[in-house]
Amino acid sequence: MSNARPSDIYNLCQFTSPNGRMCGLPAHPKGDGLCLTHLRLTKAQAKPREDDLSAELASPDGDYITQIDINHVLGKLFDALAANRLSARRASSLAYIGSLVAQTQKAAKREAARWEIDLPIFKKLAALKYPELYAKYAASAEQSAEAKSPATPHPPKSESTPDPVQ
Repeated sequence: MSNARPSDIYNLCQFTSPNGRMCGLPAHPKGDGLCLTHLRLTKAQAKPREDDLSAELASPDGDYITQIDINHVLGKLFDALAANRLSARRASSLAYIGSLVAQTQKAAKREAARWEIDLPIFKKLAALKYPELYAKYAASAEQSAEAKSPATPHPPKSESTPDPVQ
């Protein structure tokens, strides 16, 4: 093979390097405008398919409450990356988000355990910050509580049955 450049510039490799230079090698006949070297490089660097994996990566229950749910999703993420169904960059972003969800679970569980203790404080803060909205909320909450609890009066005591506490 000679080093002479072809006379027709359209028979040159169309690969452009990051600094803007074009390859000067002759294009391969079956290379879609690329020389043999750049044709092999592009085939070796085949991009992943980037499928929509949202349904497959979802937790079995649809939420991420337990460590088992997160472990399941990260396992599916590993399988998709191994099958080249998503890029390593996207997989690392999703794995990072999964680790953040796992880390925040401890704080969420602590907060949920303290909810009964913190609820009165939260209500006072909400009443101070948003007095009009809190008044409407408190009124509607009282009405719904009254509607849920059936008003069953105690049966009247009959005079024939003695009172057990005497």
